[in-house]
Amino acid sequence: MHVLGVGQSNIANHCGSVGSSDFGEVVFGGEIHPMSDPIPGGTGDLGSVWPRVADELVRRGRPDSFRLTLAASGGTSVGEWAPGGTLYDALATRLAAGDGRGITHVVFQQGEKDTLLGTSESDYTRDFMRLHDGLAGLVGDARWIICRSSYRFGVTSPDVITAQSRLAATLPGAVAGPCLDELGSDLRRDDTHFNDRGLARFAELLVDALVTSGEVDEGRAS
Repeated sequence: MHVLGVGQSNIANHCGSVGSSDFGEVVFGGEIHPMSDPIPGGTGDLGSVWPRVADELVRRGRPDSFRLTLAASGGTSVGEWAPGGTLYDALATRLAAGDGRGITHVVFQQGEKDTLLGTSESDYTRDFMRLHDGLAGLVGDARWIICRSSYRFGVTSPDVITAQSRLAATLPGAVAGPCLDELGSDLRRDDTHFNDRGLARFAELLVDALVTSGEVDEGRAS
């Protein structure tokens, strides 16, 4: 399993305490790094969900290997990840240079910035599809795990959640990831970013999506 994680701070290094796992590895700039926070490719210097995901995969006995390519930046909108933006261009360059070799899953977790911006359902869908179609040419038929995520300081966006839910339900090869808006303030260190209990729950839900996203992924090179 080779996961490309794309999005903003809740899959970057802005959450609870730092963690590490003996299972899995991170690829960044063509080099291999340990599965240890802060994860290369993400902003922030705190903890992330990824070592927890690795340990949860081990507990469930799947898969045989786990590699992560992370591209996550705090405070970014879906439009900033679409082609033409500096975030997309930098990611595309990394993938073309080799960081995207063998990707089996794309985990997309983003939406909090678009709650702040008041992004409409149609605008969110448009920009996500621009990102999706651009990456499809670089990573092929990878499964997409689309998290439902808009919670920012106690405020959520029905437009963002509706867009994410419909995309997950209609895009070929996509499945709905965790509905992170259901993880309330008691699971967040600052009413936006997850604390350690929030990270543990996020990891469980994300692994649920990863291991049930389709047997087509079994046996692909990592």
